[in-house]
Amino acid sequence: MTSPALGNTRIWEDLRKEARKLEGELDVKLASYGKLCSGFEAGGRGPGSAAAADQVCRQLAKQKAAEIESLLQRLSDVNHDMSSVIAGAADSRSHTLARHRDILQDLTQEFRRLDYQLGAARDRAELLAGGAELPLLSVAVSSSSGALLRERATLNSSTNYVDDMLAQAQSVSRSLLEQRRIFGGVQDKLGLLGERFPAISGLLNAIRRKKSKDTLVLSGVIASCIVFTIIYLFSR
Repeated sequence: MTSPALGNTRIWEDLRKEARKLEGELDVKLASYGKLCSGFEAGGRGPGSAAAADQVCRQLAKQKAAEIESLLQRLSDVNHDMSSVIAGAADSRSHTLARHRDILQDLTQEFRRLDYQLGAARDRAELLAGGAELPLLSVAVSSSSGALLRERATLNSSTNYVDDMLAQAQSVSRSLLEQRRIFGGVQDKLGLLGERFPAISGLLNAIRRKKSKDTLVLSGVIASCIVFTIIYLFSR
């Protein structure tokens, strides 16, 4: 007959596998969503195809966003089930659960950031496309339109540069998240050893400090990109 403790252990391991699977799927979905955000403007600049391209992008973005939201909800449910299994136990599993919750929070914040970026890019594309449809009524208007087109080209160059900076920040963010996940797996194993060998507790404390430092670095990168973007746009 299977003991309750053994049964809980098996349930815990199944939930951990499910959490890791969902986290991996979310990484892939967010990367794809990020590419859609970066390529939105390039897909809708042609006057003749702007409306059709915009409609396709909107439908695709809505579909991807719905898939990501569904995965985030499933991962949240799995974390809740994991919390119910350990029932406040102060062993290494509580540290593992905390790590999965941190990952869920990071993934949720990344999705919200990309969703905001997509909305801003869509609004910017609509504004620029509207300027391209104005007719030329006279020589004076033609001259003004030429100036507007040159200004538009300058603005496009500026926004492309900002998008490149955001893409680099996104790449750094994904890299740090992956390093954090790998680092967390090592921490789980060390946590089991720490329960048997008290001398390892000092090493575990150093690992936790490193984890906090990674979080600060990630926050600093994202904050710097946002501040730089705001300063750059308002200085034009």
